[in-house]
Amino acid sequence: MLAAKIEGHEVIDLTGASAEASADALRNAVADGTIERLVLAGGDGLIHLAIQHVAESAIPVTIIASGTGNDFAMGLQHAANPVPASGIQSVDLLRVTTADQPTDRWVASIVIAGFPAAINARANNLSLPLGPSLYTVAAIAELPRFSRSKIAYQITGGDDDVRRITDTAMLAIGNTRFFGGGMLACPDALADDGLIHFTSIEGVGRLGVLRHIQQQKGGTADRNEVRRHVGTRVEIETAGVELWGDGERVGQSPATIEVVTNALMIDRR
Repeated sequence: MLAAKIEGHEVIDLTGASAEASADALRNAVADGTIERLVLAGGDGLIHLAIQHVAESAIPVTIIASGTGNDFAMGLQHAANPVPASGIQSVDLLRVTTADQPTDRWVASIVIAGFPAAINARANNLSLPLGPSLYTVAAIAELPRFSRSKIAYQITGGDDDVRRITDTAMLAIGNTRFFGGGMLACPDALADDGLIHFTSIEGVGRLGVLRHIQQQKGGTADRNEVRRHVGTRVEIETAGVELWGDGERVGQSPATIEVVTNALMIDRR
């Protein structure tokens, strides 16, 4: 852990030789009260790593978006409340409880299940310098293995409580709007609206999924196969569904996803 002085401020480099080492360094710095602010230069994976340790703390986070997808950074541009004069903006996070993880996980952008989860897993195994297009390449590569998922879920805390079983090609449970390098999965989501935005693409086959991939920026445009709901808590009852968030695997259902308001402080200066 290296320290330096920049413009009178002590800067500590918490970068480790691995993700685990970086997480350990950040965890210790937060526990010791060593840092007053955190600067993250990277993408959604780095943000996901960091929020496990700074969520619900008073430590403001500055994001320098330089990753593959930068979905959370893009999502921060859409908020219910203007950025205050101080430049410190409070935003929500998702807290995920799953059957196979000993502790809850925080997610900044979107929790996905179904075909997009398979795409995410494929993208993580590709080592191509394609930027956001990496997810499109992974989607096309994964398309021959496409299948829909029968998932029972319940949403509470919105205008109408919803419980149903869906035959879904894509399930997106969003705090912000984007996943997969700009796929507009939850187009009405605001980073600080205190709501979960739930999108399901239902009853389509390979060609239907391909249409959404081809129109990546508006991939969940209003079509008959798209279902949307809002709430504050989603329970996925079906067992064995793989869940990913911020480009990282977060666990396996049964699972509960709930929104936690004002869980992260963003420094927008």
